[in-house]
Amino acid sequence: MKKLLAMLLALLFVLSCGFAIAESDLDYCEINWYIGSQPPNDADLKIVNDALNEYLMEKINCKVKITYMTSPDWVAKMGTMLASGEDCGIVGFGSQSKSDYVIESQRGSYYPMNEFLDTFAADTKALFPDGVWEGMKVNGNIYGIPSKKDNGYFISLIYNADMVEESGINLDDYHYSNFRDLEELFYDMKEWRDEAHPEMKDYPIVWNNNLIYPYNFAFETFLNDSYMAVANIDGIMDVEGYDTETVFNFYDTPEFLEFCLQKQKLVADGIYLYDYTDKDDLRKPNNGVCFFIGWGYTYMQEHLFSDAWTSKMVMSDHIWTETNNYYSAGTAISANCKNPERAMMVLNLVNTDPFVATLMRFGVQGVHWDYDANGEMTFNFEGSRNAEVGNRGYYYWYNAPVGNLTIVNAPKDLVGPNNEMMTEMNRLNAECVIPSHLGFGFDTSVVTNELAACTSIVLEYQEDLTNGKCASQEEVEKIVEEFRAKLHANGVDTIVEAVQAQVDAWRAAK
Repeated sequence: MKKLLAMLLALLFVLSCGFAIAESDLDYCEINWYIGSQPPNDADLKIVNDALNEYLMEKINCKVKITYMTSPDWVAKMGTMLASGEDCGIVGFGSQSKSDYVIESQRGSYYPMNEFLDTFAADTKALFPDGVWEGMKVNGNIYGIPSKKDNGYFISLIYNADMVEESGINLDDYHYSNFRDLEELFYDMKEWRDEAHPEMKDYPIVWNNNLIYPYNFAFETFLNDSYMAVANIDGIMDVEGYDTETVFNFYDTPEFLEFCLQKQKLVADGIYLYDYTDKDDLRKPNNGVCFFIGWGYTYMQEHLFSDAWTSKMVMSDHIWTETNNYYSAGTAISANCKNPERAMMVLNLVNTDPFVATLMRFGVQGVHWDYDANGEMTFNFEGSRNAEVGNRGYYYWYNAPVGNLTIVNAPKDLVGPNNEMMTEMNRLNAECVIPSHLGFGFDTSVVTNELAACTSIVLEYQEDLTNGKCASQEEVEKIVEEFRAKLHANGVDTIVEAVQAQVDAWRAAK
């Protein structure tokens, strides 16, 4: 009864337009919060955690204990922690917080949020349309809140504007939907650069581009980072011979072979390197690399990689989204959380309160950042713990695993003088091409063995092929044929059939 009373009082809080609850109205509690990212130093984490807790105590009479975990630590520990029944409180999921949203939801690792979203987080629920929340359902329940950020694939070509201007090449003369389209541009720029600056000829002209998706192809993928089961997107249709309702194995298509052949050729001709390990310095000095990949940028800083050259960008004319985009970063409540309703109140503040959203990215005002005489946000002031670039005390720009990015206060060099980044992000999110199966989630349990076997094969072959590592075109054709044969021998056709059957059933039930 005491817990029920607390929940009813919390509901009154929500209905009263967000006024703070008196501490006597809710029992005090503490909640763990696990975030997948490189940990800050202990001193700065304590400063931020203490500031957040002071705010949370005023609002909802609770404290959180923030724990940052590296990706290797997360992979090694978090699955076991969740499976063991530990109270993990709030936990991240997605590409940085290395928990698969669907798999962990199916395992029972997360607390169902359906009713909590309506009662304790109505403002958070209003951030996304109903179709997105349908997409977050696993077996009928919503288990996570996607982070509001670049929720579509905004893929851009970032370039050294000084070099392009010097060359006289007009980027408007080249069509750009994906990086496969840009082969002619890359060769034209390299030819000019090697003649004008022969000292640069041994450098690639383009920075690393080894992802099939979303840099080079746009389609729905039902298996995250492997493309054994995909579908075309209406209005884009990157793979010939299939409509938008037919699931197919991308590795079995002519387009996949053509892409692998193109990458091998571009590496052999010095357009790309096949290995960029320990070569980050190529992005900084003005040493010949002209083109870079951008993902999620809606505003371009003048000197993104280096003060030595001016950075600009051109965005692809293919802008789309899909269900997995919302699984890529977000927050859940662990199934054994002792105070799930209070955890939901915390998440509502994280996703709707600019103070909390900014604190979690840039730290404490007056300690890590402040406003200058012109009222502009800065890290450069006496005593700032964020003044030294590369050695900042607490600095997590984007911090996608935390929550809503679009309400963060940020310096104008990151978001533009009139907050163009957030304005453009919201516009593009609204204009994304929506695929046919937004909201469909594949139940992998029916093909567990086949998935395990085929995923191992993808890991064995995909990276070398997409990095252009083969010595010749003939070797590419041989390796692709071998890759395909192994996938077929290990059940890829069964996987495609299972996805197709579930897609058909999902569509029929709508």
